[in-house]
Amino acid sequence: MTYAGASLWVAHYNLAISIQLKSKGYYSLSDNLRTIYHNHSLQSIEIYDYIAKQGSMPQIRDVTDIPVEFGQTHEAVEHSLVQTIRLTDALESLMDMLLQAKDHTTYATFQYLLKEQFEEEVLLSKIAEKLKRDMAFANKKQ
Repeated sequence: MTYAGASLWVAHYNLAISIQLKSKGYYSLSDNLRTIYHNHSLQSIEIYDYIAKQGSMPQIRDVTDIPVEFGQTHEAVEHSLVQTIRLTDALESLMDMLLQAKDHTTYATFQYLLKEQFEEEVLLSKIAEKLKRDMAFANKKQ
């Protein structure tokens, strides 16, 4: 799977989590994951457009195997974080290949994605940690 395809898959993965969270009443958290969905959808489009401008015809594969259940709220956010980290790893591998190929133009074009991935990881990590603390606090009260 290409990075653009992986980003599109992660977008839909986060949308599925967002739907689950919204159905459980976590509207703000659902909105955060929908923002991630929108960001990755737009990034995928930008990458596919860039590939097309370079004279290649990008192929968009089916977005399949998206779960419909992600466990408790903290588990759902952790699932999103894991997929974000995997996507960051895939992007770093792509960036390494671009440097080895001395494709500086493409590297520079995609460099902003690394920053966005890092910011997304930080956001999800903070949310996951807060949910864990809240859960631990609730368990102590019982």
